[in-house]
Amino acid sequence: MSKGVNKMKKTVKYLSKCIIAVIISIVLLSLLSLIYYNPPIVTQQSDWITNFKYEENSKWSFMLEGFGHGKTDKLGYNNAYYIDCSNPDIVFVGSSHLEALQVPQEANCVYLLNEKFDKDTLPHNDFKCLNLGVSAHALEVSLSNFKYVVDKYKEAKYIVIETSNVEFSPTMLDEIAKGKFHAPEEQKSLIEKMAQKVPYFRLLYKKINEASTAKNEVVGGTNALNNDDINVYIHKMKVILNKVAKLSAENNIKPVVLIHQRFWEDSDGNIIKENKEMYINAFKECCENTGIKVIDVTKPMIDCYKTNYDFSYGFSNTSPGEGHLNKTGHRIIAEEVYQSINEMEENK
Repeated sequence: MSKGVNKMKKTVKYLSKCIIAVIISIVLLSLLSLIYYNPPIVTQQSDWITNFKYEENSKWSFMLEGFGHGKTDKLGYNNAYYIDCSNPDIVFVGSSHLEALQVPQEANCVYLLNEKFDKDTLPHNDFKCLNLGVSAHALEVSLSNFKYVVDKYKEAKYIVIETSNVEFSPTMLDEIAKGKFHAPEEQKSLIEKMAQKVPYFRLLYKKINEASTAKNEVVGGTNALNNDDINVYIHKMKVILNKVAKLSAENNIKPVVLIHQRFWEDSDGNIIKENKEMYINAFKECCENTGIKVIDVTKPMIDCYKTNYDFSYGFSNTSPGEGHLNKTGHRIIAEEVYQSINEMEENK
């Protein structure tokens, strides 16, 4: 009997040491993650202007790519120039490029644009800009959510939709037209909410998710683009953009599409862009025919690279020209949007 008791005590003691070791490891890894990877926590967006938002007034830091840090505003987005921007003149919607966790909060393009509008002496552009950019909100998502943004910000003068991709298959265009990419965040369970509070668990989840995505891309591939008939693309895209234009006109809002795209230089010195020129031209044609302004910052980004060998994407801890917008990219976007908005105001 005593041998059995002693064995049980040893087992309990061993298990206790293992549990303590695991807890200490998680605590230490989480402390490191607080600096290395501590993005704001995802939560539901009841207004549906984006599929989700982040916890309000939440500090974040990000070193996986670039060196970003800041604090979300009271709405749960990356805004810092104004303490309260509940009645914005210009609303930006878009992807993780616009979300801009990879750069310090004061370096993202919307912050810089607010600074330009605030500090210049022009009488016609005392505009306040609101950044609603969040991860995974590519063009198809922003277009699916557009009616909710218009409904929420009826008093805005401009709504700017950021995108780095305009290539879509006919099937995907049909889904965008039906608003199928409007997918509000579901209520998380108590266990999921508790796990989100542990920084290391979030980093671990991200890495597992990235590995799974990469595997699916290799094995199954992505949806192939059917570019045999660009006229189909133009027809379907016009249907989508006509809805955007109509909703905007009903509220006296000017819709703007902000295009940027990565690019590379081949062995012959030629610049290769991320999007096929056929799609870029077709998309711009659709925008022009539906009265939507396009601000394409690709050329000034390429000019900056040719002049200073300064990429608009990539960081010192990643590959040059790859990944998200860096400080140079955000600066160029702010300069180009500032100039374009001023020109539109002057031409009114």
